[in-house]
Amino acid sequence: MLTTEAVPAAPEKALRVDAERRRQALLCAAASVFLTDGLDAPLEDVARAAGVGIGTLYRRFPTRDALVEAVFEAKMADYANRAEAAVIQAVEDPWAAFAGYVHDIIGMQVADPAFGAVLLRPMQGSELFSGAHARALRATRRLISRARKAGAVRQDLRETDLYLLVAATAALVAEPGPIRADAAARRMAQLFLDAVRGSSV
Repeated sequence: MLTTEAVPAAPEKALRVDAERRRQALLCAAASVFLTDGLDAPLEDVARAAGVGIGTLYRRFPTRDALVEAVFEAKMADYANRAEAAVIQAVEDPWAAFAGYVHDIIGMQVADPAFGAVLLRPMQGSELFSGAHARALRATRRLISRARKAGAVRQDLRETDLYLLVAATAALVAEPGPIRADAAARRMAQLFLDAVRGSSV
């Protein structure tokens, strides 16, 4: 009796490892391309930097937003975590908590200008990003409320003022002029803090 042997399939584990390797290559390439060329950089450049075809990129990340979310997932979570940590710190020292949070935001933007662009252009309809933004917004409101009640900041300070600071920092980092971007951003943050400092500090 004749039997036909099936050709052994590639081990499932090896396929998963290979797929994850390509995914990580795409994420690393995207982070680098976004850092130098911004969030609107051609995705073909990302695929080329990762050493894969554009079809491979789209199979793993069907849209630009999906790729952006995957690249910045950890930073978005860190951003929200920092805001929540500042709220806890504000119970004991509201001014230090607020000032530290401002410097945290500025530092994250200087380290990765593309992340600053993400903060200014949240993805619509994304459970991941909308959840992180909602956490950060709630925490920021509580932080400012505590700082206002303690007299640590001006009574008319709002969370939208921090958005204006993020926008100004993004522009400054993009075109720092004769001053280094990190030094210019730190200086602007200090001027902002001096402007919103309350009477009790």
